[in-house]
Amino acid sequence: MPINISDRLDILRQPATVAITARAREMERAGQAVITLSSGEPDFTPSPEIREVAAREATEGITRYGASAGTLPLREAIAAHLHESRGVEYTPQQLIVTNGGKHAIFLAFAALVNPGDKVLIPSPYWVSYPSQVELMGGRPCFINGEDRNGFKISPDELRSAIVDETVCVVINNPSNPAGTFYTGEEIAALTEACTERGIAIVSDEVYHAFIYEGGPFFSSAAVSRQAEETTVIAGSLSKTYAMPGWRIGYLAGPAELMEKIVAYQGHATHHVSALSQAAALAAFTGNQDSVEEMRGAFRARRDFLLEAFSQLPGFDVVTPPQGAFYIFPRITGLIEAIPECDGSIEACGWLLEKALVALVPGAAFGAEGFLRISYAASMEELQMAVERIGNAVENLGI
Repeated sequence: MPINISDRLDILRQPATVAITARAREMERAGQAVITLSSGEPDFTPSPEIREVAAREATEGITRYGASAGTLPLREAIAAHLHESRGVEYTPQQLIVTNGGKHAIFLAFAALVNPGDKVLIPSPYWVSYPSQVELMGGRPCFINGEDRNGFKISPDELRSAIVDETVCVVINNPSNPAGTFYTGEEIAALTEACTERGIAIVSDEVYHAFIYEGGPFFSSAAVSRQAEETTVIAGSLSKTYAMPGWRIGYLAGPAELMEKIVAYQGHATHHVSALSQAAALAAFTGNQDSVEEMRGAFRARRDFLLEAFSQLPGFDVVTPPQGAFYIFPRITGLIEAIPECDGSIEACGWLLEKALVALVPGAAFGAEGFLRISYAASMEELQMAVERIGNAVENLGI
């Protein structure tokens, strides 16, 4: 008899971002010089201070179990960081250290969503939101953001989508994959639309440090006392401090909710690696020059790609991204020009084979007819990728 497998796992598929990167690495192992612009991880390394603390902790640090919520010094440092960067006040009891930003959002959905509940997700969206909601028995409901509007949704569109079964909305600002950035006024208006109906906000603020214009950053939790009590903030060190492999993030929210989430984590993973927590503490309390360095580099890379792709036929960036480190061009012309190409998945496959450049299809983010280009890669790689794509497209005769 075959082993019984839970029905809930049938909904899961490997994220397209992971699948594309895996295919690119297979090609690299076969000797092909693929340029990978599909992965959302900075090409920088953590600051020397962070690495020195990690090395010392590995040989001299505590090796026993700790608190499920994370070490108290780290939670205090995160609270101070949130106060300084968002103007919000949290106690350590309102914070939990998680295994990355993805795990933080997973915990938020686990705490907020019951079977049959609806969760509003603006589109294009990060690939894991719908699957995480479905794992909780919830129903993801999408609100389409148009590229001519910078992929933003309006408060009226949000209000129209709220029904009796709606329990929360996801606000990803700045966004992955489109680099959409909502201003403080826009966040306040969206937040008001939620609080007046009593629905929660899962505020994915993983890219808050990378804004290029239109700032400063503003969190839903800072809008009002009511909003603070119905918002959970998900953050991560993967992007801000170039620590994706360290798997460390955090979740902040109302005390009663966070108490339940800490108990949940206590049974699931207990706590994050003590080594990563020590490194995270060094990141929050140390010199922040590395963050500014990355922001400057990403902005320069963004500007280069926007100019380069404005010259390439088949690609159209209607609204330049204002944050994160992705551009998200419409590729309708490219899809029409590639023989027997039905959409963005096939177009990305064609670019991988013909140009040896790995990108992610817009279909993975709920936006067919687009593709995502990560500029978390060196300028040299970006220049080479543009040249390769240009040569491949030129052969199409667009």
